[in-house]
Amino acid sequence: MGVVKPKKHPPHTDMTAMTDVAFLLLTFFIMTATFKTNDAEITTPTSISQIKVPDDELMVISIDKDGKVYFGVDAKPTRIAMLDNISQTKGISFTDVEKAKFSIQTSFGLPINQIKPWLNMPKEQMTSVKQPGIPTDSTGTSELADWVYAARKANPALRIALKGDNIAKFPKFKDVLANLQSQNINKFSLITGSEDAPAGFKE
Repeated sequence: MGVVKPKKHPPHTDMTAMTDVAFLLLTFFIMTATFKTNDAEITTPTSISQIKVPDDELMVISIDKDGKVYFGVDAKPTRIAMLDNISQTKGISFTDVEKAKFSIQTSFGLPINQIKPWLNMPKEQMTSVKQPGIPTDSTGTSELADWVYAARKANPALRIALKGDNIAKFPKFKDVLANLQSQNINKFSLITGSEDAPAGFKE
């Protein structure tokens, strides 16, 4: 009687589990990623101070080398509440989608009337927009004080830090300080680069 030989099948690997893991990882990275923003490139002056600026509950006002002013706060809920406050005072309504896009912006430098059109752009286009800076002059068009007020109303515990480029002109710093003083703010931190202290220096 002849021997029945079983048919040979090529080896088979079930990729279902690996595909599931790949999609889970992809979803994780997409949900936790922060979209690239067009933050200003600022070269700060150096100092020997060892005092560190806090990482949380922080409002940062930045001035780039061309004198453009950027504004940002550190927490997403604060950003949304700040935008709601601006919406109420300026009569501009923002959708939930626009608020969500605004909440991931670490800083911005646009006049208030350009915020909504900017938020309606595709994310890739938003990062390529050349932002003109927040108006800070004393001719009645200053808006920095409005953002400072809206941010402090959203979170009264916010601390303020100024980050200025090493070659920014003093009149722009003066305008920024005038905006802060209009809100009765006279205490803030300066963000600087670090350098070694001279021998024997004690802070």
